[in-house]
Amino acid sequence: MPDFSSIGIDIGGTKISAAVVKNNEIVSDLKVLNTSNSADAILKQILEVTSSLTNSNDVSSLGIATAGAVNKDNSKVMGSTGNLPDGYSDIDFKNEIEKKFKLPTLLENDANAAAYAEYKTGNGIGKSNVIVITLGTGVGGGIIIDGKLMRGTSGAGAECGHIIMSFDRKRKCTCGTWDCWEAYASGTGYAITANEMAANITEDKRTSLLLNKKTGSITTYDIIDGLKVNDKFAIQVHNTWEFHVLLGLVSLTNIFDPDCFILSGGMADFINYDKIQKELSEMTIISKPQVLPAKAKNNAGIIGAGILAALKYGK
Repeated sequence: MPDFSSIGIDIGGTKISAAVVKNNEIVSDLKVLNTSNSADAILKQILEVTSSLTNSNDVSSLGIATAGAVNKDNSKVMGSTGNLPDGYSDIDFKNEIEKKFKLPTLLENDANAAAYAEYKTGNGIGKSNVIVITLGTGVGGGIIIDGKLMRGTSGAGAECGHIIMSFDRKRKCTCGTWDCWEAYASGTGYAITANEMAANITEDKRTSLLLNKKTGSITTYDIIDGLKVNDKFAIQVHNTWEFHVLLGLVSLTNIFDPDCFILSGGMADFINYDKIQKELSEMTIISKPQVLPAKAKNNAGIIGAGILAALKYGK
């Protein structure tokens, strides 16, 4: 690993965060901004935060982790997500940053960058084949095979959240197709499962959680609160959701034979790791990968982008 000093920037639909990364760690103050609602304003934010970090630090490259697909040579966003403004994928971050700051710049999908950070600095250390799954509002993925990011022909591979789970066309996914893993294993899917299950419960069978909730209005937070008081319905919903998570891990295990899965994102905090490890071992036919929590957490995108930029460009 080179003795690098790079800027890492993580662009999401809600916030932009940035810092200087050296030897796999953040070594500067963390800069956090609310993501602007126009593409031009986002570019301005990126240039301003780059300026502030280059003024007080000696850096040799810059990496951007971004929501959306990135092309194979890590130079351009090919398609953004619904939580970023129109025109975002038209921003030429690489050209604008290199022209103004003379810093070689790399772009990477945020899930891939986070996966690489976990591989280098988290529970993936010492392993060659690692799959990182982000369980949040959606489901993201990053796959390391023999120590290298798997990116696919176009660069947009490892979209683990869009494994098809059923042919029943029950749940529309954010990608436009039906019954993706994301529609079941995400926080959004968690709430959908709760409301579907509540619709099948008669009044006389309602638990304390459901007494003041109308079907269709139950949230993920309601179920999490219900778990804290051992509400029977909340436990049933949670067990169903964990089974949905498990099904995706089984498919990925049988295809990729990884050393481990690392689960990140807000919903990963509610996984029973011992239980899902046992069930995964019972259901897989090839290997018995470990299932582990993430370590890098919210700064994984920054760290991963900084590491990847330094590996490609620098010193």
